[in-house]
Amino acid sequence: MPRFRFFFPALLLLWAGPGLGANTDPRKAVELPPIDPSFLPMEPIDVPIVDGGRLDGVLHVSITLQAKGADEAAELGKRMPELRAAALPAVIEFARLCASRFAPVDVERLSAMVAPPVKRVAAGIDKVLIVKVYAAQR
Repeated sequence: MPRFRFFFPALLLLWAGPGLGANTDPRKAVELPPIDPSFLPMEPIDVPIVDGGRLDGVLHVSITLQAKGADEAAELGKRMPELRAAALPAVIEFARLCASRFAPVDVERLSAMVAPPVKRVAAGIDKVLIVKVYAAQR
């Protein structure tokens, strides 16, 4: 009887045939859509989270700007250091007042603090998008 214990599962696999095997059909390569030139990513911004006079963590923010058109995007690309300099004080202020590494980041409030100073620098900006944000221990 012990040898039949292994015989039945093997017989079942043979009976099932190629239907249970791996999918070996050739697949077509998926083409990615072209990158939209109106989206311009900024360099990530990392600022300290200070709580009670001590360093509590680091706030990491990635911002992407959406231009109103292709011409505006080309102009914004040249002014990226100036735009980042406008966003930096707002992110620092948010980290000082609202951020904690123990709580979720309020992205709506962060966006409301960052968008106005960045949009004041260049009129060609349609949207200021926070694409990645997290607070972590340093």
